[in-house]
Amino acid sequence: MEMQELLDSLTEKFHQEADHQYGEKMTAYMKGKFVYFGIPAPKRNAIQRDWFAEVKKANVDRWELIDLLWDCEQREYQYVAIDLLKRTPKKEIALEDISAIEHLITTKSWWDTVDLLASNSLGTYLQKFPEQITTVIDNWRDDPNMWLNRSCLIFQVKYKEQTDFELMKSLILQYQDNSEFFIQKAIGWALRQYSKIYPEAVGEFVEEIGLKGLARREAMKYV
Repeated sequence: MEMQELLDSLTEKFHQEADHQYGEKMTAYMKGKFVYFGIPAPKRNAIQRDWFAEVKKANVDRWELIDLLWDCEQREYQYVAIDLLKRTPKKEIALEDISAIEHLITTKSWWDTVDLLASNSLGTYLQKFPEQITTVIDNWRDDPNMWLNRSCLIFQVKYKEQTDFELMKSLILQYQDNSEFFIQKAIGWALRQYSKIYPEAVGEFVEEIGLKGLARREAMKYV
């Protein structure tokens, strides 16, 4: 099955299950940024589960297919692309994949896709290639793209005991006075996750730097 045939197969399934009224509600929830078929996640998961079997049989280039999905208008295609990327075996993740991950984070960007990409694809990539952490984070932490900044803060949220707390703290100190909602939320999220393992360390750090507002409220939920 060719690439376009795969996409057409998925599109046909989406059209069959589309609920335009629900799609309008989803669009409104996302502040009008994206168009939706209106397919709830459980139903989409069932559709893509069967479709992923077709993809496996076709043996196509994963990144080409992800790019094709990313270019489609309806937001559900991007969710499928992310879930397809998450299925990549760790042994098949390549050093050069970081440029493609960056492209996805900075294209059609909003919290729904960026958070999944940062906490899964980026997090897994940097676990496989820890020697790339300094390069990637140094490049992204000062980038004018806010979503790359947010990704720096949250890529470790699933690392648990393996979290580099010193790196996290340095990023939080850098962004502490940044008034952007998504940055403050990310600071709180990163600290909240780490507090599940080391609550005292998080509490001490929050008090030490005088963290305030949304970031503090999120960070201290489990402390």
